[in-house]
This record gives sequence, C-alpha cells and structure tokens, in this order.
Amino acid sequence: MKPPYRTIATTLPIACALGLTLARVSPALATDIDCAGTTPIYEIQGKGHISPFVGQEVETCGVVTAVAFNGYYLQDPQGDGDEATSDALFVFQRGDLPATGTLMRVRDRVSEFVPGGATTGNLSITQLSFPQVLAQAPGAPLPPAVIIGSGGRVPPNERVISPAETDPPINLQQVADATVNPFNPNVDGIDFYESLEGMRVTVEDAVAVSAVRQFASFSAEVVVLANQGADIAPRTARTARGGINLQPDPDNRGDQNPERIQIQFDATLYGSSEFPSIKVGDRLGDVTGVVGYSFGNFEVNALAPVNIDPSAIEEEQVRNRGSSRLSLVSYNTLNLSAVDGDTPQRNKIARQVVENLASPDILALQEIQDNNGDVNDCPPGDSSACAGVLDAGLTLQRLVDAVVAAGGPRYAFFTVDPLQETTQSAADGPDVFGGVPLGNIRNAFLYNPRRVELVDYVGLDRDELERRGVSVPRAFDYSRDPLAATFSFRDQRLVVINNHFSSRFGSSPIFGALQPFVQAGEAQREAQAQAMHEVARALLAAPDTANVVVLGDLNTFEFTDDLTRILPGNGNEQILRNLVGKSRDDNNYSFIFEGNSQVLDHIFVSNNLYGKARFDFVHVNVDFPRLRGDTVASDHEPVRALLKLDDSDDEDEADNDDGA
Repeated sequence: MKPPYRTIATTLPIACALGLTLARVSPALATDIDCAGTTPIYEIQGKGHISPFVGQEVETCGVVTAVAFNGYYLQDPQGDGDEATSDALFVFQRGDLPATGTLMRVRDRVSEFVPGGATTGNLSITQLSFPQVLAQAPGAPLPPAVIIGSGGRVPPNERVISPAETDPPINLQQVADATVNPFNPNVDGIDFYESLEGMRVTVEDAVAVSAVRQFASFSAEVVVLANQGADIAPRTARTARGGINLQPDPDNRGDQNPERIQIQFDATLYGSSEFPSIKVGDRLGDVTGVVGYSFGNFEVNALAPVNIDPSAIEEEQVRNRGSSRLSLVSYNTLNLSAVDGDTPQRNKIARQVVENLASPDILALQEIQDNNGDVNDCPPGDSSACAGVLDAGLTLQRLVDAVVAAGGPRYAFFTVDPLQETTQSAADGPDVFGGVPLGNIRNAFLYNPRRVELVDYVGLDRDELERRGVSVPRAFDYSRDPLAATFSFRDQRLVVINNHFSSRFGSSPIFGALQPFVQAGEAQREAQAQAMHEVARALLAAPDTANVVVLGDLNTFEFTDDLTRILPGNGNEQILRNLVGKSRDDNNYSFIFEGNSQVLDHIFVSNNLYGKARFDFVHVNVDFPRLRGDTVASDHEPVRALLKLDDSDDEDEADNDDGA
C-alpha cells in the first residue's frame, strides 16, 4: 500500500539501506503529500479574533506563501470560500526555513501570540511555533491572492468596531470577550483584516495617504487606500494633497477611516532594504503581500517592488505679508538640540523659516531640547553639579545663527528652563517632560526685534497658575509648562501663550485588543485646556489687555470638546476662537498618524482678532518621505497666522490674503 505521504527524509534512509544511489531516488513532490484527516487552517482560525483550537494540538496542511526572517506564512491550498475565516496563519520558526511554494503537513499546539506582550494592548496572532514537520515537498502553486478593493473585498469605511460591541469595554486578548464579541467583517474594520490574517492579498490600485517612513534598516511602512480612494466615507474625506482626514467626533470616537491599509516593507519579505521613496498622493498600482500584524496595526507585507506614479505635490511657501500685519507661527521642532548631529535638521528648519514661512515676526516653538540633547551630565545625588544642564540657550542661538545664514533676520529668543527639582537623574530614569529622554524639552520664542518689542514673559508653572487663581494649577505637572509673553507691535500689545499639551503617547492601538481604544492623557489635556481658558479670561478682563493668543501643539483635534468648549469657553463664556476655521482650502492638517491627516497644532485668538485674521497650514514636512538618509525638520507642520492689531490700512495686504 502506498504510504499517505513521502518525504526526502524518509526515502533517503531506505535508499541507503538498499544500496541505491541518490540518482535513482525521486524527490517528493507536492502531489505526494496527503492532507486527509488534518484540521484545515480555516477551521483553526475560525470566525473570530482567537482560535477555537487555542491550546490544542492539531495537524494541518498548507502552502508556504512567504518566508520571513523568523518564520513563514502557511495557507490552505483551496480555502473554504467563507470570507469570515482566514485560510492562513503564521508559523514561528528560526533556522532552516522552507522555501516559498513548499506544501507542508505539520503538527503543533495552536497559540495566540501578542506582539510586544499583553500590556501593549495589541491583538493576538494565531500561530504555530516550531512545529513538527510530518511531510514537505516543493512545487505547490500559490493560492490566488484575495483582492482588497472593488475587484474583490471592499474594506469597511466607517467603523473599526461597532460602538454597541464596546459598551461595556472589551479586551479581545481574552477568550471570554473574543468569543462573545460579534464578528462582522463586512461592517467592522478590525474584523475585516482579522479575516485575512496571514493570507496572500493584493491591494488594488493603491494610493498613498501617508509618506513612507523607515524605522530601522530592515523596515519601513506607508499607508494607502485601495482603488485610489474610490470607496472612502465620507466622499469628501480626501485632502487636496492626497491624504485622508480623520473624521470629527467630540471624543474622537467616530470614523477612524478603517479603509486605510498599511503596507509594510520588511527587508526579508520585500527582498531588499532599499525601500521606495513615497510621498502622499503617489500611486503604487497593485500591491501584493501577506497580511501580518505588529505594533498595533494590521499590515500587508509587500512581496515585490512597487511601481510609483508620483503625485505633483511640493513644499508650500507663504506669500509676503503687509507691513501692518503681525505674522505669527507655531512650530513643533521635533526635539531640536544644539548638538552637531542636529545640524542638518537645524539648517532645514532655518531654510523653512526664511523660504517657506517668509521670516515671521514671532516664532512660538515647541520641543526645544537642552543644549546637549539626550546626554546625561547630571551626576546622581549631586544637584549642585547639575547647574546649567537644563539650559537651552545654545540650542536657540544655533537656530538663530542658522536662520541668518539662510538669509533671514537675526531673531532674539527666550525660554524658561524646566525646574531642576522636577527632573530626574539618569539613576531615576528619563525626565518627566516627554520627548527624547534626558532632552528636557520646553517651549521657546524667537522674535524679530526690528518688528516687535518684547515687553515681558513668564513661565506658567504650578506656582504661577496658583497665583493667578487658576482652578487646576497642577494641570501641567509632569508636562511642559506654558510660556506666556507680552509683545508690542505698532503700539499695540499682544499676549501670546505657547503650549505643548500632554502627549497622546501611551494610547492603546486603534486596531487593538482594548476597545474602545484608550486615549492617553485625555483628562490632563482637558485640565490644561481649562487652565488656559481661565488664564486668558483673566487677561481679557484686565483693562490694559485686548489681544490674546493661545497656541501650540495641543495634541488634540479641532473637533474635540477640549478645543470646542473647554479652551475657548462655551456660549456666553466663549472668549477665544480657533483660527483653524479660517483656513481657505481643504488641506487642514498638521500631522499624519497612521495615515490619518489631523490637526494637532492650533492658534486660538481673542474674539476681537478673529474677524481680520488669516491662517495657513504650511505643508513642508509630513507629506514627504522619511527614509534613512533623509533630513527631517519635523513630524509636524508649522501653522501661521496673520493678525491685525489696529485699524490701519496696508497697501499690499489685498494681494496676500491667504498665505500659502
């Protein structure tokens, strides 16, 4: 009787025992592998986020469709035709790995692996680990790729997960929650991509809604839409530059654009560490890969080079402004320090200040590091030896010098260093202000003394907020203190408060196990918005203050209640207005996160300034590639306002009404 399968491993010993030569032994073929009696992969995956076979030993068969550095993807040759069940899974293995096209029969215990560990909030991956290989043979055809797009399966375009499924909150790492959770791949984005876990897919006619970003020598990623965004919702979600806007909701619980698809360039799977340079709006054609999951996102691991049809977007440049208008820019400078390694970044920011931003009168900067960046030169236990290590004077001076070298004005500058007693030495861990550990980021100002005069400035630390009677004086504890400055421009005074609200770092993934996803820092940002409202209200109540600006990287969106009700005030208490509403085009974003274009950087003005104010997002950074070797100025866009503080006329302002 013919055995159910034959492998090289079993035929070679027999050949030797019989005294036969290797030339007389036929190698095993894929057609020799008998998969009868095994548990199909689609049954192992099941209709859900956790395998119904988790913890059980199974035998299964599949074709190797792709080989990674730490394992391979195994897919059932035929599948069951049910879109709710994935036909593939990942096999974790080191060392000798099978080739693509190998048909395998293996035995192992089914596991659910959470990349990075359970505390990350990531979903789990159904996988086998170092299975016993019962039979293997080359030459099997690869299963056809599932089309993601109008030619196959169209991703859901409104919901990552239905709200009714997350009240009360659930954890899809837990068997109990995952078992009772309704699985709706046609409605919920998180279920749609789960139903394709491990499978060969082709993203049809992809268009980039993020720029490519490289994270290490072996990995880069870009986010795309299928069919050039033909099936997005709402239909108006695309930006003119080619991205897709995060959709509004007061608590950011609305449409997160689940139609976004992350393309991953893994050096092993992609076959090269030379990754394509992709900007927003570039068309990539059809992209074929295997569906994986890491760092909180499903991803299509590309298996072949992509062909780029480039978009025509370029860096924006604002027009010159009339002399009677004050030009004011808010800019997060991405952990800029004085160290020589930051020179390319510093020079690029300086060029942008002069060429793209038309040398504004006032620059409100965030994420300015101390002079030595992330180097620790504060000996543990000896605070007296720490004098000066928090100083950022050289960081700002070198930026000023770079602006002059780029042809701009010689700016004056000022900042308030973080309090020494609120930092920590290396022995205690990183500092508490965010940004790169030991960088001690803070807010700062540059201003052109030929155009404006500095009257005074003060850091709004806990003591200062308490002195001003703010109801939440501790709102900025373990964050960056606001920096308030009074300027004089054409005999008019203006108070500008420069902020960097608490980070969203630490949020759980949008496509994660914890649903609804956790938004880190929400309570603190609301308290910070309240504190700034109360400071502005007191300033505007004073007889000598009529013009107030609250700006910065506020780390939340123009539609959240933090910025629609708390900071500006509500109803009769409304004292500030967000200039984002004055933008004259549909490219309203200062940041792109996981393919969602969004506004994190804002300029609020007192009511009397709003009517004649003008506002721009100046797009110079986030739409463009961040590959190794590229000089990156920032991961934010600068935002610019033109303000009229008096009633004077300006002969050239009519030609310069909307900036970029």
